[in-house]
Amino acid sequence: MVSACTKEPDRIGTDIIPPSDRLAFGQDTTITLEAYSIIDDSVRTDETSQNILGSYWDPVFGITTASIYTQLRLPFVGHSFGTNPVVDSAILKLAIKGAYGDTTSIQTIKVYELTSDIYYDSVYYSKRNAAYNAVPLASKTMLVRPYDSVYIDTVKYAPHLRIRLDQSAPAFIQKIFSASSDALSTNDEFIKYIKGLYITAEPANAPGTGTLMYINLESALSELVIYYKNDEEDSLSFSLVINSSSARFNNFNHQDYLQANASFKQQVINKDTTLGKEKLYLQAMGGVKIKLRVPELTQLTHNKKIAINDAVLELYNIDNNSTYAAPDKLLLYEESKGGEIKFLTEQNQGDEYFGGTYNSTAGKYFFRIPRYVQGIVDGTRDSTKHLTLQVSGPSVRAYRLVIGGTQPTDPAIYNQRVKLRVVYTILP
Repeated sequence: MVSACTKEPDRIGTDIIPPSDRLAFGQDTTITLEAYSIIDDSVRTDETSQNILGSYWDPVFGITTASIYTQLRLPFVGHSFGTNPVVDSAILKLAIKGAYGDTTSIQTIKVYELTSDIYYDSVYYSKRNAAYNAVPLASKTMLVRPYDSVYIDTVKYAPHLRIRLDQSAPAFIQKIFSASSDALSTNDEFIKYIKGLYITAEPANAPGTGTLMYINLESALSELVIYYKNDEEDSLSFSLVINSSSARFNNFNHQDYLQANASFKQQVINKDTTLGKEKLYLQAMGGVKIKLRVPELTQLTHNKKIAINDAVLELYNIDNNSTYAAPDKLLLYEESKGGEIKFLTEQNQGDEYFGGTYNSTAGKYFFRIPRYVQGIVDGTRDSTKHLTLQVSGPSVRAYRLVIGGTQPTDPAIYNQRVKLRVVYTILP
């Protein structure tokens, strides 16, 4: 004889387990963290997928100027400029992939000739410089239009900068015309003769102004085109190209954050880590990162064993300034005193689980770190060490971010504080 069971399947047996033996499952608590912002290390910028050019004055972070060093290369070897070449015009073109900041601002771009070699197989960081001639080859003041097409003789081209070099740099163009057959015989010889260009911007001159442009140097649009004539022909052109074989790197100058606001400088420059309770700051381009520490969590254990079911770190964007969009993605990792990076085990589960992607609707980021927190609880991880939080793609993106601190006194942002939500089970 078969009889029907009237109990709910997930509650069978719970009424016969003594209360003292039942697990306290699913307890939820919010942990207060320690966090503060510090100057980031110089980031590697050689041969990146895109470069940054321009200057902006962020009302919080102050002035940042991004400059490019790049080689020019021959599109083919053995070219001859003919007899008595005379320049008609020389246009430096730089393809634009987008921009960050106030794109309605006037920008002054300057171009110089490099006087020192740069090398494709060398490593370059964002604080690195290379020597260049003090006299600019060109200086152009313009309204940058990073999303507008460019029409040349009714032909439509993708967005790009066009800077004339021949008017203020006839000697440089003549130097190219005067290149020996040996200098034009191979690219190795040519880059010894013409070492490359330094392209920079005048610093932005008022808070809230300026633009950082994303430049695609590997685009076919990025080149130096020389239009000329000689004794044989009246209409000739020759391009010096920038391609995947060109040595190139970025320099990011944050002006020592002298123009940053007072709260930023007190925390980041004067190293008042207690101000991390109010606000926290992140900036790409070798700018600013956050050090974050999970405490010992003794308030959870009370001398008992616990299992961490879930642990979610939440961070909120509290500066919704449309001029300075929040980063698409943040990175969270362990970092040794020597700068060695170790990613957390949870990251192996993928971004959907681990997090780090910006939720623009909620205005926040999350990271899921239960194994890391379990290690803190078990004592297998050192709770005195900090995690590092950084903007993803710091060499190629210009993002910045202001995050609610760990215990802000401003009631308007208290619910947007950095917090760690933990769900745990007390074990017998």
